[in-house]
Amino acid sequence: MTATISGYATPQATQAFTNRLRARHPAFDAKAYRPLTGTDLITSKIGYGAYRVDHQSEAHVETVKSAIEAGCNLIDTSSNYTDGGSETLIGNVLRDLVADGKIEREEIIVVSKVGYMQGQNLDEAMRREQADQPWEEVVKYMDGCWHCLHPDFLVDQWERSAGRLGLETIDVYLLHNPEYFLSDAKKRTPAANLDAIREAFYDRVYRAFVQMERFVTDGKIRYYGISSNTFPSSKNDFEHVSLNRVYDAACQASARVHGDASASHFQVIQLPYNLLEHGALTEANNEFDGKSVTALQWAKCLGIGVLVNRPLNAFKNNQMTRLAQYPYDPNLDYPAAISEEEQALTQIEGTLESTLTSWGIFDSVRDEVNVDLFYDVAEQLGGFIPRVQSRDHWEQILQQHLIPQVNAYLRQTGNACPDQYQAEWERWFHQYVQALDTLFEIVTGIFNRVDAEKVAPIQHALDEHLVDDEKSLSLSQKALNFVTSSPGVSVVLNGMKREEYVKDAMGIMEVRDFAQPMVLSDRVEREM
Repeated sequence: MTATISGYATPQATQAFTNRLRARHPAFDAKAYRPLTGTDLITSKIGYGAYRVDHQSEAHVETVKSAIEAGCNLIDTSSNYTDGGSETLIGNVLRDLVADGKIEREEIIVVSKVGYMQGQNLDEAMRREQADQPWEEVVKYMDGCWHCLHPDFLVDQWERSAGRLGLETIDVYLLHNPEYFLSDAKKRTPAANLDAIREAFYDRVYRAFVQMERFVTDGKIRYYGISSNTFPSSKNDFEHVSLNRVYDAACQASARVHGDASASHFQVIQLPYNLLEHGALTEANNEFDGKSVTALQWAKCLGIGVLVNRPLNAFKNNQMTRLAQYPYDPNLDYPAAISEEEQALTQIEGTLESTLTSWGIFDSVRDEVNVDLFYDVAEQLGGFIPRVQSRDHWEQILQQHLIPQVNAYLRQTGNACPDQYQAEWERWFHQYVQALDTLFEIVTGIFNRVDAEKVAPIQHALDEHLVDDEKSLSLSQKALNFVTSSPGVSVVLNGMKREEYVKDAMGIMEVRDFAQPMVLSDRVEREM
């Protein structure tokens, strides 16, 4: 557990952060910083989305620091992201930067979320059941993923999240995808009375909001809300979460806790929105002042802050499109290049195996090292590649399976290498790693090219409506700026787990808003 940092984000400090960063980056656009609607805070228009980052990765640590240095002052995480590792990462970075005098706690807006039972949370829920002390009102959606909104669970989860973050107060605390209750009901009882199911759902939301207001009273959070994937969906969708209904629940919760419905601290929502999933901009699924309005219009009318997630990962027609382009060589014969590099790697692996065997290394580490897996990376790739679904999928395999596996075996083997062979081992080590890097780069290039061809129509559609300096932006910057330009959006959350992602995303702090996001959305829809 990290040491607890007192305080919370304040209007004065967030404005001071803005002023300092503007002085450091004079090219920032006038709207690079904006009010986080619903609060009195100032935020960067790009927030750090901490979905796939972990405190055990030094690279992830550096990206959080780089994003803050580049001007980002809102960080979004959740109790279930990397099984709590994401919150621990954020807590560690904030503690270090505050201790070093590089930031003040009050300058950074921290958002976390609650509701999922996965990993350690799920293990604990199962232990409680076995001890006949289960959490109440658990939605057992599927193996490995349960969900809960019960106040007792929220209290437990706040303690765990605050402990990992090392914070006395979480600035914004969101119920995380509460629609799992509706999804589960649809799956289990598709013929059930929808009205009755929705009444039960909003009652759970109301009771969760009562606990959120109590968190505010106790100084544990400042604001709260909901992150839901179905805020933008059709109001006839079984799983649609109505902003009107949750707002009514928030007013009732405030009246119960504070005696005043207008004192509600329900001030922030989060939803998915991008060039292909534009329901937040186009789907009139709520009511305000007797008129049908979209989610973004509703939030703007009521003064509610909107955090947007998945600005670059678009799901449409059961397919994921990554709204980004990555480098590849259009003149390279990739299949031939892969075959050539696989042969070279196989030869190195064979020679290295016999060399290490002659040194007696495997005699000391055979119980720790799976030698067969270590010396057949090329063969493994031959099995992986036909099954890879996308560039993102390949990156997952590379970062979560291949690279950690190879690194572990290299480290163990190097540690077991006798002193008299260390110099030769170092030569083999560098030769082997260079061959791996070359092969991995070529495989990545294949998926980069596939993705580039897939999104070329989107790039063309956007450029039809952009002026020359806007056309020079990367596709991901265009997609991000489309979202930040939409009326009602406060912050766009983007995953920045690599330094190049930080540079690309934070680059739009210098870009002015697009004039017509609705037109851009229509154009892309026609092209796709």
